[in-house]
Amino acid sequence: MIRRIVTSLVGFVLIVYGVIAAISPLPAGVPLVVLGIIMIALANPAARPLVRRMRRKWRWFDKLVRFAGKRGPKNIRVVVEETTPTSETAQNDAGPQSPTGG
Repeated sequence: MIRRIVTSLVGFVLIVYGVIAAISPLPAGVPLVVLGIIMIALANPAARPLVRRMRRKWRWFDKLVRFAGKRGPKNIRVVVEETTPTSETAQNDAGPQSPTGG
């Protein structure tokens, strides 16, 4: 429980610092925001569908998440794999479909 709170808090701090760094001349803002979002998804499984939708919508975000997954620790790689957008999750996020197509 405490570990989840600390991980979420660190993720939130990374997002805030990343937003501040994004508007400053430092180029490290966006990767910090992405890392913060991944850490929040690591602590809260309910946030993973949101990350999956963000990865499907923004290709640049997906590239940064994949980059973090390749170079990150094992627990980060697990979150990256679980939030990888696929055609099956695209249908699940779209809602129920009619079997007749109409």
